[in-house]
Amino acid sequence: MWNNPDYNKSFTAMVRRCEKIIFTVCFFYTTSEVPFDDIRQEVLISLFNGYRNFRQECSESTWVYKVCINTCLFALRKLSTKQKTISFDELPEIHFQDDSDEESKEKLEWLYFTISQLNPMDKALILMWLDELSYEEIASNMGIPRNTVASRLYRIKEKLSSRKEG
Repeated sequence: MWNNPDYNKSFTAMVRRCEKIIFTVCFFYTTSEVPFDDIRQEVLISLFNGYRNFRQECSESTWVYKVCINTCLFALRKLSTKQKTISFDELPEIHFQDDSDEESKEKLEWLYFTISQLNPMDKALILMWLDELSYEEIASNMGIPRNTVASRLYRIKEKLSSRKEG
């Protein structure tokens, strides 16, 4: 599979379609212990390893969100980037448009600063909400009831609004 040109081409196309999700989720979960490039590498490895099992029971973006968030949460829990069984060099070469877009990075840095005090689960909720996913999609991604999503997002937005005013 690793040297299958069709698989690599299909995977690369998927990453290009979902690069905004990948970039944003990784950026939001970057810490001093888990740098952006390291967490993005972990996410790409998880996506690469899992892509062959994607059964399209949900949208591609929903699946990418799930993989990205779960990988980031796992990386934060272990607070290190241990080497996986596949090296980054084995992945097909992918060039991200956002790597050199300073304006996008500045906007994301501001947004990250604003929500940096949230716990990891609340970060995931607000991130998906900012990306305009419906409450039902967020609930499906997070494995929690829709009403829980609504109430938690309400509290998160209230908390962020009070910080803005204060």
